Amino acid sequence: MVNSISKQLAQQIVDTIHDVCGYHINFINTQGKIYASSNPERIETFHEIGRRVAVYGETIEVTSDDDYEGTNKGINIPIYHHKRIIAVVGISGEPTEVRRFAHLAERISNILLHEQELSEEHRNTDEKKLYIIRSLQDGVFDNHAYLNECFDYFKIERGKKYRMVKMEVNTRYNLVNISLLEQHVESLFSTLRGSLYAYIYPNQFVGLISQSTFENNSYMFEKFSKNHSGIVKISVGKLTKLEKCNESWESAETALSSIKNKDSYYVVFDDLTLEILISGLAPGNIDEYRNKILTDIDEEDIEFLKVYYENNMSLTKTSEKLYLHKNTVQQRLKRIYSQSGYDPRNFQDAVLFYLACRL
Repeated sequence: MVNSISKQLAQQIVDTIHDVCGYHINFINTQGKIYASSNPERIETFHEIGRRVAVYGETIEVTSDDDYEGTNKGINIPIYHHKRIIAVVGISGEPTEVRRFAHLAERISNILLHEQELSEEHRNTDEKKLYIIRSLQDGVFDNHAYLNECFDYFKIERGKKYRMVKMEVNTRYNLVNISLLEQHVESLFSTLRGSLYAYIYPNQFVGLISQSTFENNSYMFEKFSKNHSGIVKISVGKLTKLEKCNESWESAETALSSIKNKDSYYVVFDDLTLEILISGLAPGNIDEYRNKILTDIDEEDIEFLKVYYENNMSLTKTSEKLYLHKNTVQQRLKRIYSQSGYDPRNFQDAVLFYLACRL
């Protein structure tokens, strides 16, 4: 029996509803702690009204901000499963405006919880795939006997190492046609021995692939991303033991975040360097850092610096790339120094510029 809504499932519901309505949404556990939110800063904070809803089992509407600890005005609804509260969903905003979205989140939660509780003997092939993927994502193996049965069914070998693959569908893609896209995903994985995938509502396909298969067929994922450019982004996590695939999943998520602002739609975690560090930075800190270093430099000079560092600070290569005289390149570097106070030719200052240009 499902006893709670997992953090990952709650976050997916939050992101889906937030994309629809634009209001901030929180999932709160029965102790009053926010564990999934459209506002990352609120995760792990206490929500007083959420705790009250969990205790008393009734919907509570709040009409003003800051009357209660960690609570803004909005509506907070208990989520019941088998006659017991397992979570609280809260949406910030005027109660009359956000009430329907809170009920939508409640209904989606109940539907997904029901799907998770389909009896084992009636699970079809897709449900077995989903059970494997969910277990590996979360690193939680609550039914070893059934999980091993699923491994045997799909010929997943416990002694081998695997990678998790994340395929994220652009939310602008008509999700009504997701079944058509899944046919292409099915065709891809059907050719890859020692692999499987599952569709994760609303816009993800998550795959598992053995190392040997990936080494021989990695080009197929890159080709798939190019054939579905602008529709699907694909990231491949690091290599791990089967029971540690939650680490591979986390690295796949890190890899995916590194391509949000790039032309490429495919990346392997192993190929990342600086992106591993950058992916963990809060957007506000990134903006503050860029503003501090680049505030006195226009876009043309930023592009100039990118070329300069891409060519390893070589005056000759930079001048050739930009069709400029070497003296002009030197003068431009001096001007940037005088404007910003940071010398792009000095190693320590160059590091600051390089990071700012990469963020």
